[in-house]
Amino acid sequence: MLCACLFSGGESRRMGQDKALLPHPSGGLWLTALVDQVRLLGLPLQVVSRHPTHGDQLADRRGVTVVQEPPPWQGPLQALGRVLPGTPAEALLVLPVDMPRLSAAVLQQLINSWYEKPDQIAVAQDGQRLQPLLAVIPTGEPFQTRLAEQLARGERRWMAWLASVPHRPVVLPSQALLNANRPEDLAALMA
Repeated sequence: MLCACLFSGGESRRMGQDKALLPHPSGGLWLTALVDQVRLLGLPLQVVSRHPTHGDQLADRRGVTVVQEPPPWQGPLQALGRVLPGTPAEALLVLPVDMPRLSAAVLQQLINSWYEKPDQIAVAQDGQRLQPLLAVIPTGEPFQTRLAEQLARGERRWMAWLASVPHRPVVLPSQALLNANRPEDLAALMA
Protein backbone atom coordinates (compact mmCIF):
# COMPACT_ATOMS: atom_id res chain seq x y z
CA MET A 1 0.00 0.00 0.00
CA LEU A 2 1.32 3.43 -0.94
CA CYS A 3 0.47 6.60 0.97
CA ALA A 4 1.73 10.15 0.55
CA CYS A 5 3.17 12.51 3.12
CA LEU A 6 3.83 16.20 2.56
CA PHE A 7 6.31 17.82 4.93
CA SER A 8 5.26 21.38 5.64
CA GLY A 9 6.52 22.10 9.14
CA GLY A 10 9.74 24.01 8.63
CA GLU A 11 10.54 27.41 10.07
CA SER A 12 11.33 29.02 6.69
CA ARG A 13 13.98 31.13 8.45
CA ARG A 14 15.96 31.87 5.30
CA MET A 15 12.82 32.85 3.38
CA GLY A 16 11.60 35.11 6.18
CA GLN A 17 8.01 33.87 5.82
CA ASP A 18 6.14 30.57 5.77
CA LYS A 19 6.88 29.03 2.36
CA ALA A 20 3.72 26.92 2.47
CA LEU A 21 1.62 30.08 2.47
CA LEU A 22 3.34 31.77 -0.48
CA PRO A 23 1.01 32.49 -3.43
CA HIS A 24 1.27 29.88 -6.16
CA PRO A 25 1.37 31.10 -9.81
CA SER A 26 -1.49 28.76 -10.74
CA GLY A 27 -3.65 30.01 -7.87
CA GLY A 28 -3.93 29.20 -4.22
CA LEU A 29 -0.86 28.71 -2.07
CA TRP A 30 2.20 26.51 -2.42
CA LEU A 31 0.62 24.22 0.18
CA THR A 32 -2.79 23.91 -1.46
CA ALA A 33 -1.43 23.67 -5.01
CA LEU A 34 0.88 20.79 -4.08
CA VAL A 35 -1.83 19.01 -2.09
CA ASP A 36 -4.12 19.26 -5.12
CA GLN A 37 -1.42 17.66 -7.33
CA VAL A 38 -0.97 14.76 -4.90
CA ARG A 39 -4.72 14.26 -4.65
CA LEU A 40 -4.80 13.63 -8.41
CA LEU A 41 -2.82 10.43 -7.72
CA GLY A 42 -5.64 9.02 -5.58
CA LEU A 43 -3.34 8.28 -2.63
CA PRO A 44 -4.20 8.79 1.02
CA LEU A 45 -2.38 11.98 1.99
CA GLN A 46 -1.16 13.30 5.29
CA VAL A 47 0.39 16.72 5.73
CA VAL A 48 2.85 16.97 8.61
CA SER A 49 3.16 20.47 10.00
CA ARG A 50 3.63 22.31 13.23
CA HIS A 51 1.67 25.30 11.91
CA PRO A 52 -2.06 25.25 12.82
CA THR A 53 -2.79 27.60 9.90
CA HIS A 54 -1.87 24.80 7.48
CA GLY A 55 -4.74 22.71 8.79
CA ASP A 56 -7.07 25.67 8.33
CA GLN A 57 -5.97 26.03 4.69
CA LEU A 58 -6.68 22.36 4.00
CA ALA A 59 -9.94 21.96 5.90
CA ASP A 60 -12.00 21.69 2.69
CA ARG A 61 -9.71 19.15 0.97
CA ARG A 62 -11.22 15.64 1.18
CA GLY A 63 -8.86 12.74 1.79
CA VAL A 64 -6.23 14.95 3.43
CA THR A 65 -5.21 14.42 7.04
CA VAL A 66 -3.20 17.12 8.76
CA VAL A 67 -0.85 15.79 11.43
CA GLN A 68 0.19 18.44 13.94
CA GLU A 69 3.82 17.67 14.71
CA PRO A 70 4.52 18.08 18.42
CA PRO A 71 7.71 19.70 19.70
CA PRO A 72 10.59 19.35 19.74
CA TRP A 73 10.84 20.21 16.04
CA GLN A 74 14.14 18.89 14.80
CA GLY A 75 13.77 18.67 11.07
CA PRO A 76 12.25 16.44 8.42
CA LEU A 77 14.08 13.25 9.42
CA GLN A 78 12.48 13.36 12.85
CA ALA A 79 9.12 14.06 11.19
CA LEU A 80 9.66 11.00 8.99
CA GLY A 81 10.36 8.93 12.11
CA ARG A 82 6.98 9.95 13.45
CA VAL A 83 4.97 9.00 10.33
CA LEU A 84 6.78 6.13 8.56
CA PRO A 85 4.39 3.16 8.78
CA GLY A 86 5.51 0.11 10.73
CA THR A 87 3.97 -2.46 8.40
CA PRO A 88 6.50 -3.91 5.93
CA ALA A 89 3.94 -4.08 3.11
CA GLU A 90 3.58 -0.30 3.00
CA ALA A 91 5.49 2.56 1.42
CA LEU A 92 5.43 6.31 1.75
CA LEU A 93 5.75 8.91 -0.99
CA VAL A 94 7.35 11.87 0.80
CA LEU A 95 7.64 15.36 -0.62
CA PRO A 96 8.50 18.84 0.63
CA VAL A 97 6.21 21.85 0.38
CA ASP A 98 8.94 23.99 -1.18
CA MET A 99 8.90 22.43 -4.67
CA PRO A 100 6.02 24.42 -6.18
CA ARG A 101 6.57 23.11 -9.72
CA LEU A 102 5.93 19.46 -8.83
CA SER A 103 3.07 17.92 -10.75
CA ALA A 104 1.08 14.73 -10.46
CA ALA A 105 2.80 13.48 -13.65
CA VAL A 106 6.29 13.91 -12.17
CA LEU A 107 5.24 12.26 -8.92
CA GLN A 108 3.80 9.37 -10.93
CA GLN A 109 7.15 8.96 -12.70
CA LEU A 110 8.84 8.57 -9.32
CA ILE A 111 6.23 6.08 -8.14
CA ASN A 112 6.48 4.03 -11.35
CA SER A 113 10.24 3.84 -10.98
CA TRP A 114 9.91 2.72 -7.37
CA TYR A 115 7.57 -0.10 -8.41
CA GLU A 116 10.43 -1.55 -10.49
CA LYS A 117 12.50 -2.15 -7.30
CA PRO A 118 10.15 -1.76 -4.33
CA ASP A 119 12.76 -2.98 -1.83
CA GLN A 120 14.79 0.22 -2.31
CA ILE A 121 14.09 3.89 -1.73
CA ALA A 122 13.52 5.70 -5.02
CA VAL A 123 15.05 9.16 -4.54
CA ALA A 124 14.48 12.06 -6.91
CA GLN A 125 17.53 13.40 -8.70
CA ASP A 126 17.64 16.53 -10.83
CA GLY A 127 20.40 15.22 -13.09
CA GLN A 128 23.16 16.54 -10.83
CA ARG A 129 22.25 15.87 -7.22
CA LEU A 130 19.78 13.98 -5.11
CA GLN A 131 16.67 15.70 -3.82
CA PRO A 132 16.28 13.46 -0.76
CA LEU A 133 13.01 14.90 0.56
CA LEU A 134 11.26 13.71 -2.61
CA ALA A 135 11.26 9.92 -2.47
CA VAL A 136 9.25 6.74 -2.19
CA ILE A 137 10.33 4.96 0.99
CA PRO A 138 9.47 1.32 1.69
CA THR A 139 8.82 0.32 5.28
CA GLY A 140 10.19 -2.47 7.43
CA GLU A 141 13.81 -3.53 7.59
CA PRO A 142 16.33 -1.95 7.36
CA PHE A 143 14.64 1.42 6.83
CA GLN A 144 12.93 1.90 10.17
CA THR A 145 15.66 0.31 12.27
CA ARG A 146 18.37 2.52 10.80
CA LEU A 147 16.13 5.56 11.11
CA ALA A 148 15.39 4.85 14.78
CA GLU A 149 19.09 4.21 15.51
CA GLN A 150 20.16 7.43 13.86
CA LEU A 151 17.52 9.52 15.62
CA ALA A 152 18.46 7.93 18.96
CA ARG A 153 22.05 9.12 18.39
CA GLY A 154 20.75 12.64 17.83
CA GLU A 155 21.76 12.54 14.16
CA ARG A 156 19.21 14.50 12.12
CA ARG A 157 20.82 14.55 8.65
CA TRP A 158 18.60 12.95 6.02
CA MET A 159 21.54 12.18 3.71
CA ALA A 160 23.33 10.24 6.47
CA TRP A 161 20.28 8.02 6.92
CA LEU A 162 19.86 7.61 3.19
CA ALA A 163 23.49 6.46 2.89
CA SER A 164 22.78 3.68 5.39
CA VAL A 165 19.85 2.09 3.53
CA PRO A 166 19.27 0.68 0.01
CA HIS A 167 18.34 3.48 -2.36
CA ARG A 168 18.70 4.51 -5.95
CA PRO A 169 18.34 7.79 -7.82
CA VAL A 170 15.48 8.47 -10.19
CA VAL A 171 16.22 11.27 -12.63
CA LEU A 172 13.22 13.57 -12.95
CA PRO A 173 12.79 16.84 -14.87
CA SER A 174 15.03 19.36 -13.13
CA GLN A 175 12.57 22.23 -13.56
CA ALA A 176 9.97 20.32 -11.55
CA LEU A 177 12.40 19.89 -8.66
CA LEU A 178 13.35 23.52 -8.20
CA ASN A 179 12.85 24.75 -4.68
CA ALA A 180 13.21 28.06 -2.95
CA ASN A 181 14.78 28.69 0.43
CA ARG A 182 15.58 32.42 0.21
CA PRO A 183 13.81 35.44 -1.32
CA GLU A 184 16.31 35.51 -4.20
CA ASP A 185 15.55 31.81 -4.92
CA LEU A 186 11.87 32.68 -5.01
CA ALA A 187 12.46 35.53 -7.45
CA ALA A 188 14.45 33.26 -9.75
CA LEU A 189 11.84 30.48 -9.48
CA MET A 190 8.98 32.77 -10.39
CA ALA A 191 10.87 34.44 -13.28
